[in-house]
Amino acid sequence: MRFLNLDQNTAEWEKFRLEKIGSSDAPIIMGVSPWKTPFQLWLEKRGEAPKPAAKPHMQRGHELEEKARLAFEKATGVVIFPRVVQSTVHEWMIASLDGIDIDQAILVEIKCPGKVDQVLAHEGKVPEKYYPQLQHQLAATDLDLGFYYSFDGSQGVLIEVKKDEAYIDQMLEKEGAFFQSMQSNTPPPLTDRDYEQREDNIWREKAEKWRYVQENLKSLESEEKYLREELIALANSKSCEGGGIRVTLSTRKGAVDYKSIPLLQEIDLEPYRKKSSTVWSIKAL
Repeated sequence: MRFLNLDQNTAEWEKFRLEKIGSSDAPIIMGVSPWKTPFQLWLEKRGEAPKPAAKPHMQRGHELEEKARLAFEKATGVVIFPRVVQSTVHEWMIASLDGIDIDQAILVEIKCPGKVDQVLAHEGKVPEKYYPQLQHQLAATDLDLGFYYSFDGSQGVLIEVKKDEAYIDQMLEKEGAFFQSMQSNTPPPLTDRDYEQREDNIWREKAEKWRYVQENLKSLESEEKYLREELIALANSKSCEGGGIRVTLSTRKGAVDYKSIPLLQEIDLEPYRKKSSTVWSIKAL
């Protein structure tokens, strides 16, 4: 591995990451990230995706990062430093490590997760969405062993992660193909979570008309709400008609709160669920 003179979370570091494949890209490319698809990452690398808003789990991680690092050092007696490294085998492969001890050849990936992932850590399991990240780091550094440290703000769980050569072979193939897609400006295959990008004239024409109608609908809905309230007030708690409209006062039974029925708590309702249906929705971006 080659140590790079880059500080994490700087503009220079952000720019460099867009040109390479980092460890946080690995779960996305391997298809196990719940937050992003390969196509979305590809757009991001090209500078064509809006900067993602800070997610709660990321904000929590930043806030607890230093505290978690100190907790790891106290628990293990190993002093670690965040570093950015580059593979000496694959020029496109980099890793922004949470911590590494060069003398003892130890790297650690620190996460400050929610309850579900912390429970998994207590069971000795690395969440699926983080496993590729650690294997990428081991491949980039050419180390045989890494650690996953799950810190909930007060307690840490340490899990040893060994290099998985078979998994790394699959990962390198997919990461290499993704890097080629970056170089050739060829998008990766879309998943069912992606949106095909449409810029043809007929699509733009219909989309612009829809947006125009939608804006007018909002204005009309607001006016309709005002007039509805005025007419109900004028009805003075009585059903009325006139002027080509009818205002009716009626009483409806309340909905049954099925979740509160004790007997239903013991019944699996899934066998009684009707078939799923396809629903289209359209919204302005």
